Amino acid sequence: MATSRSAALGGSYEAINPGDIWPADVLAFTAGTTTSSVIVRRVSILDGMAVPEVLTYRMEFANDWAETLGLKLSEAIAADALLPQTALNAPGNVLANLQQLQVVSWTDTALQVDAGMAPPAGGGFEVRRRDWDFGPQVDQDLVLRSAVRSFSIPREGQVEKYFVRMFDASTVPLYSRFSSAVFTNLPVS
Repeated sequence: MATSRSAALGGSYEAINPGDIWPADVLAFTAGTTTSSVIVRRVSILDGMAVPEVLTYRMEFANDWAETLGLKLSEAIAADALLPQTALNAPGNVLANLQQLQVVSWTDTALQVDAGMAPPAGGGFEVRRRDWDFGPQVDQDLVLRSAVRSFSIPREGQVEKYFVRMFDASTVPLYSRFSSAVFTNLPVS
């Protein structure tokens, strides 16, 4: 295995009717006594329109030094993400996410939660069973709205999930952009 950036290897290779080659397949190249393994990144196939069939495979390859298979992360929100209407209308006007939210204790009948911050004046915290449809006019999946930092979520079963966002008192309330999730698997007597 190469341990230096100078071992980067990338390029393309063409072959006629090599059999099926797919992205992520490994190709081995030998030069002298050195064999290098590279990963196929892209494959394009050109049909020669002949009988018998002639297919030209163009394989673009690279080893991990030349091109990684890693994830590319972004702070941007996907255009097709399902967000509360307030966040869609004014993407810059949202409340803080509840990154410090935690379950501080539990019983057979309730989870005691600390939101990690004080609610905005006239606002609070909204708890739902699903991670969408936050808003004052939507009652499906609503568990509770709390105007205080610490609140209790009533329990109904051993395995449960809840989603929590902060909201304010504006006419069309602003909400946290993302929910904090609470997943439980606690015995109930």
